Amino acid sequence: MRGNPATPSKACQPCRIKRRKCDMLRPGCSQCRRANIECGGYRDAFSLRLRDQTSLAARKTHERITRSRSPAPKIESDKKISMNALITRELPDTPETLALSYFMHIYAPTGAFEYLVDVSATYLTTGSLGDALLAPSLLLFAQNLRLPSVQSLAQSHYARALRSTNSALSSPDLATSDSTLLAVLLLSLFEALDFQGRAIPVNWNAHTRGASGLLRLRGDRQFDNSLGRHLFRHASLNIRTHCAQLGVTTPSLLSTLESAHLEQIYPTGRTRQFGQVVDAIANLRANVKHLSAIEHLFKLFELDAELATILDDLWIDVPYEIVDATAIQGSVYTYKNKVYRYPSQKLARAWNMVRITRLFIIQMLSYALASPRTLEFSKVVRTRVQELVSVTGTELISDILHSVPFALELSINPIVSARSLIYPLSGIAVFEFALPDAAEFALNILGFIGRQYGFPHAIDSANMILQTKDLEDW
Repeated sequence: MRGNPATPSKACQPCRIKRRKCDMLRPGCSQCRRANIECGGYRDAFSLRLRDQTSLAARKTHERITRSRSPAPKIESDKKISMNALITRELPDTPETLALSYFMHIYAPTGAFEYLVDVSATYLTTGSLGDALLAPSLLLFAQNLRLPSVQSLAQSHYARALRSTNSALSSPDLATSDSTLLAVLLLSLFEALDFQGRAIPVNWNAHTRGASGLLRLRGDRQFDNSLGRHLFRHASLNIRTHCAQLGVTTPSLLSTLESAHLEQIYPTGRTRQFGQVVDAIANLRANVKHLSAIEHLFKLFELDAELATILDDLWIDVPYEIVDATAIQGSVYTYKNKVYRYPSQKLARAWNMVRITRLFIIQMLSYALASPRTLEFSKVVRTRVQELVSVTGTELISDILHSVPFALELSINPIVSARSLIYPLSGIAVFEFALPDAAEFALNILGFIGRQYGFPHAIDSANMILQTKDLEDW
């Protein structure tokens, strides 16, 4: 008898079909490699158990979903619970409540929406805000567990939330409320998750720009309560990142508004400093045509130095442990047999976000050095750029790749932590200065997490890189 028939196998699909033992190596097992077939990855315990409890509920409610509008459900409790508690307790039998539980107790605490865990469930699920919360909750749930009917339900809630949010924006009283700004941020999350392929993310861009106008309308009053301050920090980082990606100047109102409330808004000096660096990147890209080649280069040097300082501060405050992969029990897919172990998944993401931002600055330095405008650069300047590209760039890429096992192998919830790898791995795969084995490792992991956890962004990103060696609007 092959194990417990009540326990779903974690093996890859080809090995499950052939009923053979799977060694579960990353990114693909030895059996599939020898057979020269695509492995497709493995199912983690969390996905298996949650999928078992969800599939029946999804089937039972599918007809009701397609026939009628479902009311926004209430979160069962305001009290925070652990992932194990969520898995082991009896789950409700509707996709909406399952998705909300997943979002509030699994996704939100580890990302930009972490502040929602301290907000009343009644507040979050009442009225139009309920649809705005359900839309990304259901979409995340559907993507991770590959449930098309639930994805259709997410689209339905998104459409309703969009209508109600647009209505609120036309009301002077409602437009400045916390619930309206939160709805805009939740809709932006849905649009970012739903964005696939090469289409320009028009809706996401529009809502990010709209958030800027809301911050202006809300004025200083938005800092009077904890939720308002969290919403400002969240929205302002979205706006700054958006401006940096497009190469447009960051709205000056952000600095004006936050100047009198810095200690209230930002929990650490690093967070504030990183926001200022993103500001500077956006403004530099917007004004690059008005700078001489040497001015542009030295602006990039300044940004690189600031990011290096943030990394130094992180090492002092929240260092990671360097682990020999051979000392870890079980098979772990690593880059050059090294693993970084961080105090938490949240801090791992913080480290990698600063690293990938610095790598983009180094890439800009590399482009600047190759420009015809740089003939006036001295040998010292050229040597400094070359050192940053060939030495520092290679080290930063390795640092990110050494972090992969912590997110995939050492995480209690890899469905969430794997998502944080998509952006840095996509960047590594397109850097011209990335070593071939590093770029190949990054692409392999992108494909793996896309197949394993149902992330279309990862697969689209890998395909786009393979086709064009560019990420376009990404």
